Amino acid sequence: MMGLLRRIATGGVVSLVVVAGIVAAGLGALRLAAHIRETETAADAAPADGKFIDSGHGRIFVMDPGPAGGIPVVLFHGTAAWSGLWWRTTAALKNEGYRPIAPDLPPFGYSERQGGYTRSEQAARIDGMLTALGAGRAVVVGHSFGAGAALEYVLRHPDRTIGLVLVDAALGLTQAPSDAPEILDNRPLRELLVSATATNPLATHVLLSKLIYRKQAADDATLDILKAPMRVAGTTSHIADWLLYFAGSDRAALSSSRAEVARIAVPVAMIWGDRDDVTPLAQANDFRSLVPRASLKVLSDVGHIPQIEDPNVFNAALIAAIGGIVAADRAR
Repeated sequence: MMGLLRRIATGGVVSLVVVAGIVAAGLGALRLAAHIRETETAADAAPADGKFIDSGHGRIFVMDPGPAGGIPVVLFHGTAAWSGLWWRTTAALKNEGYRPIAPDLPPFGYSERQGGYTRSEQAARIDGMLTALGAGRAVVVGHSFGAGAALEYVLRHPDRTIGLVLVDAALGLTQAPSDAPEILDNRPLRELLVSATATNPLATHVLLSKLIYRKQAADDATLDILKAPMRVAGTTSHIADWLLYFAGSDRAALSSSRAEVARIAVPVAMIWGDRDDVTPLAQANDFRSLVPRASLKVLSDVGHIPQIEDPNVFNAALIAAIGGIVAADRAR
């Protein structure tokens, strides 16, 4: 009997070693594939309908289709997205006479990846970009993780802000502050994780589907947009660096302080999907407990990315929210 148990135990250990070896080999292959794929410069890979602007904190790639005289509306994208994902929204805003300005927040998209990725650093980049563009006071729109940087910008630059729209915002205000897990201190391991997920074209559909309620929105056109920047050199390494910021709390950010958020001076509106299980509707209600005057528009049967799940309804809600913000600003 003891001999049988030893053989079973030995067999189990051998199986675990084999499985671990297969997993390690698979992750290594994905990291190698990322290295082979990421060969283009941002300037060569970026779409021709955008431009690079020197922000004083690195070159920012931005979609700025005009009209130059329209009220600026700055669109902060979410995790693993970039300015191109706003394409339906920028068209709708332009048709209404607004000036949509959609930057790529480093390390995503085509912007230069230098410096850190805290909310204050992202806000500084956007402030420098808007100054270089000659844009005046703007309505700021922040989606998902980009909402943190958007809120940070508004809190630090209220004189340059007409108002704020939060879209399924990931602000972390309902969570206790925490540091990134120690395992993420290992940079090669971070790169393996990123190459298996965020920069793995084979995983894009699965990851996007987990964020949205209307699964049909994960269509080929949207997937192609999300995959496009994966060709830029160093993408996996830079996103691996960003992961440390994403996995921990940005304690120095004004937008991480409930007291600072409660003092926000500009008009605020929120748009939220009722089926969002990434940043549930309860988080919008919590924000309203801090800023009671903030309006809230709930979209039916929509998950975490309403601008692709139900673009017509979302764009109508956004335009209405911006109109309300502009009217409130003029009445102040």
